[in-house]
Amino acid sequence: MPQAESFGLVPLTHHAILGLVAPFSQRGHQVDLTASDRAQRRLRFKPIQHPDLPSAGESITETLMLDNPEPEHFHLRRVLSDGAGLSSTLEIEGTDPGVLLEQVEAIEVGRQIVAAEGIHIARSYRLQPIAASEQSSAHWRLRLEKAEAQVEGVCLNLNAKTGRKMPADVELRAKNDQRLRVPADLFAVLDWKWRPMRPLGRFWRGSVRIAADEPERTRDIEAKLAEAVPHLAKTLRSDPGEFHARWQSARWRVTFQRAIPMLIGLSLLGTAPLIQLLSLESASLVRMFIFHAPPLLMIGIFAMRELPVIEIPPLPRRLIGHDWIIDDSKGRMSNPSVQGVEAG
Repeated sequence: MPQAESFGLVPLTHHAILGLVAPFSQRGHQVDLTASDRAQRRLRFKPIQHPDLPSAGESITETLMLDNPEPEHFHLRRVLSDGAGLSSTLEIEGTDPGVLLEQVEAIEVGRQIVAAEGIHIARSYRLQPIAASEQSSAHWRLRLEKAEAQVEGVCLNLNAKTGRKMPADVELRAKNDQRLRVPADLFAVLDWKWRPMRPLGRFWRGSVRIAADEPERTRDIEAKLAEAVPHLAKTLRSDPGEFHARWQSARWRVTFQRAIPMLIGLSLLGTAPLIQLLSLESASLVRMFIFHAPPLLMIGIFAMRELPVIEIPPLPRRLIGHDWIIDDSKGRMSNPSVQGVEAG
């Protein structure tokens, strides 16, 4: 967010504040002058409680923040928080604070924090202006950018700000000094669109393919989260050994899926010697295609939305271990959070 001084703006005066908060006051939002920053032209409004939301199942706290970082430009954020430390943000930018507030309030509070089998999912969105076209009039479109959930001592984060047609990034980590260990196919057993998780320090990272364009992209992410979070909870609440028994056939499918890039490479290497058995004319299109096949394959690989991983995937085996989390600070296993090790 640009600083107000970089645009030569003066701090907000009392008169300017009264003008900015008028549409907010009319809708029951009271400015919190103590929490506001006049020098940075940032207004904060007093929190509002939303008790027992049907989607969340408990009280949610709403806070509005309005920034005016440059002339005739405003940035409004609605932050929702639950009692467990999760927060969700709805952001919008424009030239009229009153219009921005109307658009924010048009999105139900329960859209941002929902419960899937009792577990809160905090979903953060941005409202984007869409110009009028032959198919529709000018409007604001809701785009999901990230989401977070806390499941049995494990934090799940999804980042959808990866670009059009790109998969969303998924990250898992255990809280505090604990170290998470999960099977690589933890989410991949759900669907072909889920990619295997890979360890990166204390994190496990993977991805999931989602629809390329809005509004299908946001709806697709919401649906996949509603499936993945209960799946993660059920897995962490169970003994590691039960995972293989429950998902045995799906794990074999994932193994085959991971082996596809390697199988394609082996097929190309295996068929290459057969080319010399073909009698092709020098001007043949087939001959020209074969000659240019390597650079065409390279171009095709780098044009893909995600680079294929050429590997020999491990065969799915029963997981062993008593818990899913290792507590490094105590040098012992802790309750629900690290993957069991594959049995030999």
